[in-house]
Amino acid sequence: MDVAQALILIFGGVVVYYASRAYSKTKSQAMFLLALGFAFVAFGALAAGVMYNVGNVGLDTVVTVQAYSQALGFLIIVYSLARAKG
Repeated sequence: MDVAQALILIFGGVVVYYASRAYSKTKSQAMFLLALGFAFVAFGALAAGVMYNVGNVGLDTVVTVQAYSQALGFLIIVYSLARAKG
């Protein structure tokens, strides 16, 4: 796994942890969606690393899977921020 992917996984996991804790305390849909969005971003890095290093999958497929997973994650994050009550 690439160092950048490992950092995305670590820091993304920390954000997911704190957003999940905030959701459990507040039951805010925005916090739930924020945690879900960052989970997709972090999962994209994890999936890419596993697919490339263990699964013998081509680099073009790995990059595509990571990009779509992260794009979906950021779409969910944007939606959560837009839906948050301000």
